[in-house]
Amino acid sequence: MSQSTIMPLFPSNNQLIQPTPTKPQQAKLEPPKTKKSQVQSQVQRSPRWDKCHGMKLPVTEEQDRLLRMFWKRYKETYEATSITVFITMMLRFGLRHPQLVKEQVYTDTGIYKTVKPNQIEYEKIGGEHGVAIEWTVSERKALHRIIISVLKFLEAGGRLDHASVQPIRPSK
Repeated sequence: MSQSTIMPLFPSNNQLIQPTPTKPQQAKLEPPKTKKSQVQSQVQRSPRWDKCHGMKLPVTEEQDRLLRMFWKRYKETYEATSITVFITMMLRFGLRHPQLVKEQVYTDTGIYKTVKPNQIEYEKIGGEHGVAIEWTVSERKALHRIIISVLKFLEAGGRLDHASVQPIRPSK
C-alpha cells in the first residue's frame, strides 16, 4: 500500500500554523475621471426653463370663492385641469400685463392657494431683476399683488386672452 497524498484539513498538533504576513492597506483609488465627468464637475448647468417652483399665496374666504368660481367658468376654455393651473395662468396674464397690477392689501389669512410658475416666470417675480425687488416686497407679497390684481380685473368684467395665459418661454 502506498502513502496517501491527501492533505489533512487540520494540521497535526505538533505543527504550528505560521500567520501569513499582512500587506499594508492600500488607499482606495478613485476610478480615473472620464472627460464627461470632468466637464460636468467644472460646468454649472442652468436649470431647465420648464422647471416648476411651488409658491403659495394667502387668500381671504371671498377671494377663495371667487377664484374657484372663475376656475369653474373658464376651465374648459383655457384647459385648466386644476385650480392651481388656472391661478398659474392668471399669474402669466399678470406678468404680461403689468399695467393691471395695483398695490393690494396683504394679510396672511391661513388659507393658501398654490401657484407653479416655471423658471422664467419665477425669475420675473423673485429673480435678480424681478418685480419683488422692484417693489421692495417679498416674493409672496409680489405674487399676491399680481394674482389679486388679475382677480379684480376678472371681477370687473375683464377676460383672459388665450395667448397671454400660455407659459412664458425662453427667447431663441
